[in-house]
Amino acid sequence: MRKDRSPSRVERVAEAILEEIAAGRRPVGSRIPPEPQLQEMLGVARNTMREAVRALAHAGVLEIRHGDGVYVTARTDMEGMVLRRLAGTDPHDVLVARRALEVAAARAAATRRDAADLERIESAWKLRGEAMTDAEAGIDAGVAFHAAVVAASHNAALIELYRGLDGVVAAGMREQLRADRLPAWDHAAHYALLTAIRAGDPERAARAAAATLDAVIDALDQ
Repeated sequence: MRKDRSPSRVERVAEAILEEIAAGRRPVGSRIPPEPQLQEMLGVARNTMREAVRALAHAGVLEIRHGDGVYVTARTDMEGMVLRRLAGTDPHDVLVARRALEVAAARAAATRRDAADLERIESAWKLRGEAMTDAEAGIDAGVAFHAAVVAASHNAALIELYRGLDGVVAAGMREQLRADRLPAWDHAAHYALLTAIRAGDPERAARAAAATLDAVIDALDQ
């Protein structure tokens, strides 16, 4: 009988770094500590640390900038893979895929959400409203709102796919912002999505989810 292979030391170190990122202690865009500091923190040899960093860079989670340091580019290896595969993809195609995913998630969320899910969605909606005058913060808050809706679907496949996609979505929205093509946040449309999920109405939730993204797609097509 074959025994499961134990993870190597390099894999354990890579997993420890991923856990730091997932916990929010190393957010996307931040520089991870210098190699000697990481070695001391994790109690590993220099070669082991370097191999772990290279593996995460290959997975798209880290970016090695020679002469500058190592930066976090994705929160999970799934997100890193999606970012790499979708690099250069037409933003319209990404948004259409996102729309399909979120419509399915909203429909499921309306019947599967619990009290904690509703609290997270409402909290994210309020935070997005508070960021109305800060476009950059608003993008992050908007992505968090949609992520909360997807999480409320309790569909593991949809959640994992969205985790891989939302980094691409945020990057695309920032591109629209720089090009002055990002439409104004429709607070009422997003509230309609929140209330449909709260009411347990899957079809209304699906329509509301579609409406929140149609304006973004239309703006991109202009």
